Amino acid sequence: MTKRRKGANLSRRTTNSTVMRDIRARRSGEQIQQNNTDVRASMAQLRESLSQEARDERNQQRQLERRETRRFIVNRRRGIDQQRQQLLRAFTSDSFLRLAFQYEPDVEYYAHSKVVIGSLDKECPHCHALKFKN
Repeated sequence: MTKRRKGANLSRRTTNSTVMRDIRARRSGEQIQQNNTDVRASMAQLRESLSQEARDERNQQRQLERRETRRFIVNRRRGIDQQRQQLLRAFTSDSFLRLAFQYEPDVEYYAHSKVVIGSLDKECPHCHALKFKN
C-alpha cells in the first residue's frame, strides 16, 4: 500500500471537517447569536487597534495587487488574442509558398481548405525514397 503524502487529503470528508460540521449542526440559535456577537466584537476591537493610516496603507496595497493582477490577466488575454489573429491571418492569405519552413507544431494546417496533404506514394528509382506524385 502506498504511503499517503502530507496534505494529500483534499476532500470534504476529512475528520476535522466532519467534526466541525457536527459541532455547527448541534449549535442552538442562542449559541449562533452569541458566536456572531463575539466575532463582531473581536473585529471591532481589531479595527480600533489599527490606525487609520495603517488601514489606508493596507487598502492601497490591496488595490495595487488587484490592479497588477488585472493587468497581468489582460496582457495574457491580449497576447493569446494576438496569436490567434496572427494564425487566422496566416491561414486566410492565399500564399502558402515556403510556409513549411516556418512550421508551427500547434497550428492545425490540415484543417485549412487550401491545404491538401497527400500521401508519399511515388518511389525514386535511384535512391528508393518515397515522394509525392508531383
